[in-house]
Amino acid sequence: MIGVTAVMTAVPGQGNALVEEMQKIAAEVVKEEGNHCYLVHQSVEDADTVLIYEQYSDQQALLAHRDHMTELGAGLKGLLAGRPDIQLYALKS
Repeated sequence: MIGVTAVMTAVPGQGNALVEEMQKIAAEVVKEEGNHCYLVHQSVEDADTVLIYEQYSDQQALLAHRDHMTELGAGLKGLLAGRPDIQLYALKS
């Protein structure tokens, strides 16, 4: 299992719009084969900071997701202040 965190910073004042767009994306991502969750979080201290937590079965599912995000991410243009900080994690049990 691969966990992913993506921390995004919205253009100042656009945090709620970023959350709305990410919720639309989440509704599609959870349909992807190999996706176990895609959760949208908004910082309680800074509304312009959004965290996405995702889980995928394996590397193949993650790569398929990345290809799909190219299509899904079009609505993010103008909402992001910079590139997301993306970290990958391997589930240890």
